[in-house]
Amino acid sequence: MRKLQRALTPPLRLRWPLLTAAGLLSGLVWAMLIRLIETHSIRHTLDALAAPNLWLTALFLGLMALSLSLLTNSLFAGNLLVGLPSVLLALVNYFKVLLTQVPLSLTDFSLIGQVGHIAQLNSQSITFDRNSVLAILGAVLWLLLALFFSAPLRLRWRRSAPAALISALIFALVFWVGADRLIYTPLGVGVSRLYSQTTANQSCGLVLGLWRSLYCRANPMTSEDYSQQHMDDILARTEAYTAGLVPAQPEKNPNIILILSESFFDPAKLEGVSYPTDPVAEFRALREEGVGGDFYTKTLGYGTCNIELEIFTGINTALLSGEDLYSWDGALLSTLPTVPGLLRENGYYTAMLHMFNDEIYNRSAFFHSIGFQDLYFSGDFSPFYAPAAQAPDYWGYMNSRISGEFYSDDLMSDLIISLYEHRKEQSEQPVFLYGISMENHSPFPGDKYAPEALTVSPQSPLSGEAADSLLSLSQGIANASAALDRLVDYFRTVDEPVVIVFYGDHRPGLGLSQGGTVYSQLGIIPSAASDWSLADHAEVLSTDYLIWSNDPDYLPAPAGSTVDSGCSYLGARLLELSGVELPLHWKLISRLSQSRLADTMNYHLGTDGTLSADLPAEGEGAQGLHLLKWLLHDAIYGSQYVTQQLK
Repeated sequence: MRKLQRALTPPLRLRWPLLTAAGLLSGLVWAMLIRLIETHSIRHTLDALAAPNLWLTALFLGLMALSLSLLTNSLFAGNLLVGLPSVLLALVNYFKVLLTQVPLSLTDFSLIGQVGHIAQLNSQSITFDRNSVLAILGAVLWLLLALFFSAPLRLRWRRSAPAALISALIFALVFWVGADRLIYTPLGVGVSRLYSQTTANQSCGLVLGLWRSLYCRANPMTSEDYSQQHMDDILARTEAYTAGLVPAQPEKNPNIILILSESFFDPAKLEGVSYPTDPVAEFRALREEGVGGDFYTKTLGYGTCNIELEIFTGINTALLSGEDLYSWDGALLSTLPTVPGLLRENGYYTAMLHMFNDEIYNRSAFFHSIGFQDLYFSGDFSPFYAPAAQAPDYWGYMNSRISGEFYSDDLMSDLIISLYEHRKEQSEQPVFLYGISMENHSPFPGDKYAPEALTVSPQSPLSGEAADSLLSLSQGIANASAALDRLVDYFRTVDEPVVIVFYGDHRPGLGLSQGGTVYSQLGIIPSAASDWSLADHAEVLSTDYLIWSNDPDYLPAPAGSTVDSGCSYLGARLLELSGVELPLHWKLISRLSQSRLADTMNYHLGTDGTLSADLPAEGEGAQGLHLLKWLLHDAIYGSQYVTQQLK
């Protein structure tokens, strides 16, 4: 092989242009392999040669590969450092979209330490088909070619180092200094506006979509009007906007139990699906006793922690740069008053219990910061739960309460009741207990539940993997409904006022190994999230919720009322139910909730049913969102001119 390499070694004067051509060609190869992984179609990959974003991605990767090849004086090293991460990134993005219908975002990199646990949770859905294997083989082949030609194209260091600097400078000028004017504005996603990662990737491709997010994070939007005087004016306008808000004044601060039910929604809403026996009969009956409706959320099948943190902080990242809250430091999350923090300041005991460990989102790092006194994960229930504490083997007992691969919602009801009783033995102060379920977490294989555990039988045109997923999902939802009913039955007998707020964090992704989703097979939405309409977003990014109380006087509306809500505004409702005095931050969100249901990166929805891709331009909601956007930017990115006055 060395003889062949020596025979193919060009004169020194030709090595520089040949190495340049090889580096740029490498960019095209990696861009094509990424597109093959993204589309899982050779035809669509070849069609992409007519798309500007593919050639821009090729230039992006090519300049990077060239710079690193010159810096290391090795074409192989440059390709390895650029190509291997690119292919891995594309594979991770493909599987994330398959499972959740949500693309990889910049803040997902904060979970890199938990990638093993995430993969284990979804192992049954992570399979490599023909196109993935072809892409991997293509990557290996190109790396072998780069290795072979590294020696023939090697330059002398006195030429290689300056050339690397020139290549890196061209990269910086095009993809950083001129990124907006040369790349993103021509592609239709200029950085002067916020776009979801899905929209950015649709226009730019995976690599440039993520690069755009990095660019926007490093260059947050500001305004020439930003000043102390301007923010004082925003503050005065906020006070005027919220002046007519009438605070709730319950006779007594009620105990509040908030339940995040994993992937819960009414499956009977799915077009083409019916059930001989209602899988959520208990939930539906409790809706008649309480208040509830549609719950508009942010994502499909993913991002639970981001949803709950938006509820607790009122920080709507769609008004910022779209980043996920779970990647933030706890101190930043506490810049503004939080729901558990305010309740604790007003005499509540605050605790969270989670039916899993803390290895994915690492909630312990910031949940204390936002006001929770105690955090309990799956290994921590002995102090207040006698059956686990008294069992000869704690984990043996816990494993006996597994249902559908995770600890059951029925166990969570037991734990909430026991924690409530445990606290009431110690103090008469009201409690705010937050329970996070896991039973209905993905994946949804056909054997998730044993045949004798099945109580539902969904009727649909689906078959095979899709039908199995629907069956497992429906059973988990039915179990959540039954567990909620048992919890409510206990609190019916409690003398103190109790309010239970129960919501689904998001619908499950229900991705299928051969492409598409259960939803696309039912004809509800297209397979690719980039093809969804606004109505599609509002449909699949919604779940169900209810508010129940053992005293109807503590309900926010007459029993049986339908009152829709969303994750941007539920936190204000929790504070209203408690009767604590709302600081200005939450007064603004409370007032906004009268006209807004959802304001996300993907869609905006008003209480009047108006659906739009952009923030509303007029009306009370538009005014309130404008004020909130300024206040959030000041608190998170700015000088915090008026943040103290919001607390």
